[in-house]
Amino acid sequence: MAFVDDIREDLRAGFPLRAPFLAITSITWLACLLVFATAGWIDAVREHQQADFPTYLLAWMRGLLPWLFLFPLVFKLGARHANTNLRGSAHSALVAGTTAMVAILAYAAIAFSIGTDRTPLETLASFGVRDFLWDVVLFAMAFLAGRQMRPEQDPRTAPAADPGSLAVKSSGRIEYIPVADILGATAQGNYIALHLANRDVLHRTTMAQLETALCDVGFVRIHRSHLVNPSQVSTARSRGESFRIVELSNGVRLPVSDRYRAELRRTMDERVLD
Repeated sequence: MAFVDDIREDLRAGFPLRAPFLAITSITWLACLLVFATAGWIDAVREHQQADFPTYLLAWMRGLLPWLFLFPLVFKLGARHANTNLRGSAHSALVAGTTAMVAILAYAAIAFSIGTDRTPLETLASFGVRDFLWDVVLFAMAFLAGRQMRPEQDPRTAPAADPGSLAVKSSGRIEYIPVADILGATAQGNYIALHLANRDVLHRTTMAQLETALCDVGFVRIHRSHLVNPSQVSTARSRGESFRIVELSNGVRLPVSDRYRAELRRTMDERVLD
């Protein structure tokens, strides 16, 4: 059942199976059918055989029929694991390849035993590896096309880069505070109090220096004495359209000065998902 779960997971993601896309894969299948049937018919004519093109067309249609459905499926599995590592791509290739070959073998065993006195297993045993070479080519073509046309991730849902840590010196030791753990900061004389979830840590620096260090990772100045991480603002108390006080996720309340209210409002509005 784990393999079935993998297929279900892959089918829910990646390139969407919409009507225009299905039309493109159907046209691709029809083009392959015409190319293969025409090539076989031309070879027969060159060998001075009685060659009837509709006969070759029907024969190739019978052989390629599974790919009318496998083209969009393999393409979609190729588009899975967008922008990820080799392991994710190999997982998708394994799921897609196994799914395609099982479907092709089952179809060949049943379809080509109809009208004969052989069982599906006997029919399948009569085929050689060369009979499935074109299926391998079609699989590679569809899967690699899916990899080339994979969707890009929404930057709002993409994993964020590690913003690093601040080195806080105190009492003969250095404590490395992950920037992601800092909810906000407040100036206290020659020190800055870094507000963490369960405690405050005093860091000897200036607010201007701290703002320069943290502005690139999204921190916002809200007061000459206060800096906040917008992702850790749980509540904003306002008067009209202006924020007056923000409350961090740990319950600490910080005032917002007139100078920074518009910038804070714009930053918070940009974080709201549509």
